[in-house]
Amino acid sequence: MKFICALTLTAIGLFTIDASSHARLSGTTVLTPRSTNAGLKTGPCGGIPRTATPTTLKAGDTITVNWEETIQHPGRFDFSFSPANDTGFVLIKSVPDVQDNPNTLPHLYSTTLTVPTTPCTGCTIQMIQVMTENPANPTFYYSCADVNITLTGAPPTGPITPAPTPTPCP
Repeated sequence: MKFICALTLTAIGLFTIDASSHARLSGTTVLTPRSTNAGLKTGPCGGIPRTATPTTLKAGDTITVNWEETIQHPGRFDFSFSPANDTGFVLIKSVPDVQDNPNTLPHLYSTTLTVPTTPCTGCTIQMIQVMTENPANPTFYYSCADVNITLTGAPPTGPITPAPTPTPCP
């Protein structure tokens, strides 16, 4: 079994800004986030349960993921993939927080990810805003999108079977 360390996604619905929030997946194309709340501090997905309507992606495709930072913090945004019901998350990409002007909020970001090649249902794309003001004790905010990965990009049929946990990338 092979796991691709790059993952590409086009992300999630457009939302209004919540002054108490920090970062969240956003956009209007591929992914739908579990929540529009950008202030979720409980991992792995802000305490929000899986949805009944995951986005179906084609194995190996490249997608664009969009997100927004609504309160300025130094740090980075980590993207991870879980092949089975929010367990076994594997880091696939880190993006530095390079927009530092608090007068231009929200800060809009975009990156590409490559969808893993192993089909699965009950998969999750996770974004964590890692705030590094206090390096000894960083703060995290979570945003997740539920996905299924199929060989054709068509929704899965039959029983739901999670893929095996991938080997972490070096």
